Amino acid sequence: MAETAHARLHGRNGSGKREDDLGDLPLTATGVSKGLGDSPLLDVSRRDEETGARAAAPASADESVGKSGPPVAESLGPLFDARRLAQLAPVRIALGDKNALLASRGTLRAWAEFGLVLALFYFADRTGAIPDSEKSYSRDLFLALFVALAAYGYRTSLHKSKTHAPLNREQTEEWKGWMQVLFLLYHYFKATEAYNAIRLFIAAYVWMTGFGNFSYYYVRKDFSAPRFWQMMWRLNFFVFFTCLVMRNDYTLYYICPMHTLFTLFVYVSLLAYKEHNDKNTVVAAKVFACVVVAYVLWEVPGVFGFVFKPFQFLLKYTDPTKPDVDPMHEWFFRSGLDRYVWIYGMVCAYCHPRYESLLKWIDEKPTAARVAIQTLMAGFTLLVLYWYHETIYVLPKLEYNKVHPYTSWIPITCFIVLRNLTQTLRNFYVELFCVCGKITLETYISQFHIWLSTANVPNGQPSKLMSLVPGYSLVNFLVATVAYVGISHRVFALTNELKVACVPNDIRKIAAHAVLGALIAVGATAAGFVVVHVLMLEPL
Repeated sequence: MAETAHARLHGRNGSGKREDDLGDLPLTATGVSKGLGDSPLLDVSRRDEETGARAAAPASADESVGKSGPPVAESLGPLFDARRLAQLAPVRIALGDKNALLASRGTLRAWAEFGLVLALFYFADRTGAIPDSEKSYSRDLFLALFVALAAYGYRTSLHKSKTHAPLNREQTEEWKGWMQVLFLLYHYFKATEAYNAIRLFIAAYVWMTGFGNFSYYYVRKDFSAPRFWQMMWRLNFFVFFTCLVMRNDYTLYYICPMHTLFTLFVYVSLLAYKEHNDKNTVVAAKVFACVVVAYVLWEVPGVFGFVFKPFQFLLKYTDPTKPDVDPMHEWFFRSGLDRYVWIYGMVCAYCHPRYESLLKWIDEKPTAARVAIQTLMAGFTLLVLYWYHETIYVLPKLEYNKVHPYTSWIPITCFIVLRNLTQTLRNFYVELFCVCGKITLETYISQFHIWLSTANVPNGQPSKLMSLVPGYSLVNFLVATVAYVGISHRVFALTNELKVACVPNDIRKIAAHAVLGALIAVGATAAGFVVVHVLMLEPL
């Protein structure tokens, strides 16, 4: 019964056949059609995927535009065959094959455009050509900007959803969107008084990671290697190249490794004994195991350092202003703040059909009974929120951080209850915030270099603003924001186009692309070493 309800929500008919496959992953939640959506800070709709498929050129000789390779089950033979390298479009182009060049023009154009974006990041945040300005905070301006945007979105883009289901696709995108707007304004204006609220927003993103990924794997049971690597591409493609170009550590953009880690946890937990995921006892055991792992990893002294020691080269971070701090402290602190809420997201996903049934039962009650039940639910939820605000939310920053891992689920649950209280509330959403919710990953990474400024310092925190119009702070905010949001939206599209070309649904093609990418990386590293340390004489 529960799985049937899940299947209906996520786009399968009663026979288990998938009716709609959105195909991509968000930063914070997995795509599920008609219900949860490709939610996160990252999100690609089916329309976006199809657009990317048309625009991206084939990555190999036998790959048609927008067409995936054969299913994994049909990919016979060894995982990687060296002869496949010669069939890849980049190799054929290098050998002078004009047909391969013409066929790959869409992919080459996407790579070139992506390279220009990275060059713009470097120009804006490393060369000193664009001056910096100091941040300044005004609570009135901070709130006025958000309220004005929300009012404009409500007035111009209020739409009705096609489903009455709670936490449907549009609703989760909207949720991500308005949180991301406040998150970015918090950074731009240095609104330190909103610190605790921002911590809750990040916890909600992590909750969506558990919620969305559990929903996807529990319903679709697609644990294939191509799907896994497409997920990793979505989470890390943009940040990987940004780190290379800007010479920054991965953990500077801590949202990316954090969501990657918790996505892996959800994936592995459901992959183990996956044929028994339909049993309540098995799911309960997996949830309990996740809690134990999180407790031991973050709360037993010494375990975290021991487990992540082999990955220190990847997860270390040293703030230039605090060079004496343990390079793994930032990773421990950031990941530990939300170490349990992703598990709560998994539990909520598993209980979602029952929650939907409860709301349907309430909706079918006579008007007087329905209003009474909804009033009681709203009143109790508001009392809980009031208690949370007075006892936990108002705590100072350091004290709040201590209790946040154990209490962030409370306001998240209260928001879900209030947002889905009535059928009308579930039916309507603000499309403007949905658009913002789709590009949370891109806006998060891009803000460091073309909206804010790290003052020309590798690994520097974005403590200043990029000043395109010096002396006119509001005009500068508007001009920089238009450019920043436009570039972020374009990077979102480019990431999807290149995913179609580089990470198809054929694991052998993915392996061939990985080998070719590694060879290119080795060559580029060698060339960079010669230029920087031989020609430019920069010390090692």
